[in-house]
Amino acid sequence: MKRKARKLLTYFLTLAFTIIFFIDTAMQVNHASAAEVKDASKAEVVSLKDVYKDYFLIGNTVSPGDLTDSAKYDFMKFHYNALTPENATKPDSIWPNATSEPSFTTADKLLTQVNADGFYTIGHALAWHNQSAGWPPAGLNYTEARASLQKYISTIAGHYSQGSYKLDTWDVVNEAMRDNPENPTDWRKALRSDINPIERPSRWFDAYANGGNGWDYIYDSFLFAREADPDAILYYNDFNDEEIPNKAIAIASMAKELNQKYANEHPEANGRKLIEGIGIQGHYNLRLNVDNLEEVLKIYSETGLEISITELDVQFNGTSSEVPPTKEQLKEQAVLYAKLFMLYKKYSDNIERVTFWGVADNNSWRSTGYPLPFDSKRAPKEAYWAIINPEAYLGLDELPPKLTSFKFGDDVFNVEGKTKLDVNVPKSVSNIDFSASNVAHQYDNDEVDVKVKLDPASGAVSNGKPAVATVEIARKENPNRSTKYIIHFGHMTAEWEKDQNYTDTGFRSSVNIRFSDGKSKLKLFQAFYNKDNGKQAMLNSKEFKPLPKHTGGTLTIQTDKSIDADDLKTMTLKKSLWDQNWVPIIPARVTDFNVPENFWRLAKTIESGKTYIVVSSNSSLALTNRNVPSIPATGGVTTPKRGIAGTPVTIEDDIIKEPKQIQDNMRFIFKESASPDPGPYTKAKGYKGYTMLSLVHGGLVAPTILWRDLSNDDTAPLRTDTTIGDRALDRAVWFNTSIDPDTGETTLFSHTGSNHYTYALHGNENGFIGQGGTEPLENYADNSRVKLYEYVSNYLYEDSTNLGVEISLAPVERIVRDRDTKIPVTADVPDGSKAVLVKDGVSVATAKFAKGKATISVKGSDVDPGANYAVVIYDGTKILGAAMLPVVTVDKATPLATVGKLNGKQNRLKISVKESYSDGSTENFTEEILIKNNATDVYQVGPYKVYVETKGNDKIRKCYIVKD
Repeated sequence: MKRKARKLLTYFLTLAFTIIFFIDTAMQVNHASAAEVKDASKAEVVSLKDVYKDYFLIGNTVSPGDLTDSAKYDFMKFHYNALTPENATKPDSIWPNATSEPSFTTADKLLTQVNADGFYTIGHALAWHNQSAGWPPAGLNYTEARASLQKYISTIAGHYSQGSYKLDTWDVVNEAMRDNPENPTDWRKALRSDINPIERPSRWFDAYANGGNGWDYIYDSFLFAREADPDAILYYNDFNDEEIPNKAIAIASMAKELNQKYANEHPEANGRKLIEGIGIQGHYNLRLNVDNLEEVLKIYSETGLEISITELDVQFNGTSSEVPPTKEQLKEQAVLYAKLFMLYKKYSDNIERVTFWGVADNNSWRSTGYPLPFDSKRAPKEAYWAIINPEAYLGLDELPPKLTSFKFGDDVFNVEGKTKLDVNVPKSVSNIDFSASNVAHQYDNDEVDVKVKLDPASGAVSNGKPAVATVEIARKENPNRSTKYIIHFGHMTAEWEKDQNYTDTGFRSSVNIRFSDGKSKLKLFQAFYNKDNGKQAMLNSKEFKPLPKHTGGTLTIQTDKSIDADDLKTMTLKKSLWDQNWVPIIPARVTDFNVPENFWRLAKTIESGKTYIVVSSNSSLALTNRNVPSIPATGGVTTPKRGIAGTPVTIEDDIIKEPKQIQDNMRFIFKESASPDPGPYTKAKGYKGYTMLSLVHGGLVAPTILWRDLSNDDTAPLRTDTTIGDRALDRAVWFNTSIDPDTGETTLFSHTGSNHYTYALHGNENGFIGQGGTEPLENYADNSRVKLYEYVSNYLYEDSTNLGVEISLAPVERIVRDRDTKIPVTADVPDGSKAVLVKDGVSVATAKFAKGKATISVKGSDVDPGANYAVVIYDGTKILGAAMLPVVTVDKATPLATVGKLNGKQNRLKISVKESYSDGSTENFTEEILIKNNATDVYQVGPYKVYVETKGNDKIRKCYIVKD
């Protein structure tokens, strides 16, 4: 796709007319007739595609009936330049039964027409768990499933690769990820499968898993699509990646890994990626946090792939066909649309297309939420006016000033389009100096103010603790509207990701790098040891080129093949990261494969934005986002009411042991929220309220926060299957009593101050319900106790001075400047292996092993106290192990002599020299010599010549080191 020039000119050419028209028309135009809209559109309404022609394509959906509705189709041609068949190219529409032949007629006719009218066209979707009842056919094994997938994609994508109905883009895989994976970089376990989530799993995954790897269907889908249609842009498309970043991280990790796999296997692609785009569906509601969405855009932008907003709509909460939105709500929707399009413009260099999912509210699959910028008569709503000029709509007639660059050290950083940056600080620097004088902008200094705040104020930088500079620039006449930049100054750091073991790629270890120094080549190792004797079973390594300075990245290593699960039980893993000078970057992480490292543990606090499992103290059932028709009047429930399901859990030592696989719908995100009617439960009185959100068929695509329905007795029904309006959030905001520091028990309750209704989340053996009424909370709080469990990681770390096979260098524990040294090396390695002494990564001496021993001779002239030394053992070019070898200088050498009388005229002279080194350590050299009485001589003691003069049987007259 061509890169589009990004300009503001289009807006200002239409701004004058738009503002004049806006004041009198914006709120009334909802009531115009369809004919009036059609007649007025060219005179009164600006074309969306023209407004954004210099930013990105503007799209919508199309169905066969749209082509025969001339007014609607003219409306679409006026506003949009990209169309996605809403259903016509889905499997159920085009090839519902694998035993029959596909039916292309409807989709061909549709695409031929829209192509002839100049639209950019998108196929939706090839591999999906929904609207795909016949694919894959039931009962297939891996080999059959792969053939079936290839048959489907090759046939469909191949058909639409040419001719009058040719497609420009395909959504190849749709909605393959779970909504809130615990370990997001472990994208394979983040995929939908037959066990997680229970609702709407991926049948392609399950079929592939029958004899193969379930996740391989993702790569194959894109590979088959690329083979069938070499010209099409191939997209991965998904939803609910805006609440928290986990899903977006998983998607980005998958795209980067599969693109690298494709590059390795298909060099003829000449750098063209297999997955070329990521689609953000954009099914939102008015509770969207736009800052969260921006974080997702940053995550996807870092992949280097193009981004599209593929199915945009913004629904209201609490509306229905009988309860339309108010003018105030329409305004709120418009403000959110304005914020969205300002954000899209900001990232327009990465965004290729913004597609609305529906032409008008009555065409939307979420029609009761009134989600689109045009009403059911295709008249522009308030949201339309916000979209065509979001800055003006939000009152931003003048954008806040921006920086152009800043300086640090010898580097100049261009900050155009960036508000968060990482800057590498040399290890030798422990405090940074950064102020307003470091930044540059294009304004006169008397027009703007620049403020810089350092945290910590001293600018202290240490390993793993960057200094953070917050820079704000604002016009002096408008100090409240500023642009904020966050600059992290840090030493190069690394952080381990969680381990993964797969049957296709073996055992994988990954490490995330930040603040690259731009010069360090990093070496990543996996050393497996037998648990019974501690001997090395396997070592694999990989060296990486330096990452560009100031950047970050993920480095990954894997074994050549998978490791059997039973073998893993007999081994431990120590993984290490070293630089090219054989210096460890971070502590090594040790994995005992028999000890869980990630688990759900009892929580003693609640944090906003964190995910918890809620378990009833009465029944040990975990709250589960699945509505049940009735909770009977047992176990503390007074009146049967509809409720929420529970899942049995087994807890030992405050850790959930069963089920092993935690379902997505058992996990709820607690987000701090304000109740519109809290009564006494206010923040000022120490109470925080939270909404509880399950992302399974929830989140922004269908906001299933837990709420209690209306009730006039002691039992209130609970719901997650419909939305609730903001005015009724008192029934969806949950407070908690103090958490018992010993048991972790608390009571979660909702409260409506105006009528004094208080209902606690009550669980019994049948599920969960609201239990309470108008009595004081303390009357029933003790009967409705729950515990919260949080996901934690517990890893072992050790400071690493060696890796691989066990290497002994005794008795030489260090090498000394200006001193020739023989270094004995002992290791259990094959004869003929080489022991190499490396200085700053360069070999200075070698020796061969025989019977597990080798001796390296090093000249004192090669010993530099400012260098790093290590002994590395090779078998050919394969690394078997390494050990660091400190280098020191002698600060002081202190001689000492004693003499003792023996029989006859002989005495025993004992001479020692104590060396003190630059690292604070010491070493003693000792010699014993038989002498006659009153002896005077120079004696060799270790590397020293010591003059000793004795007198009498036990007297030392002189003792000093003789200088050469």
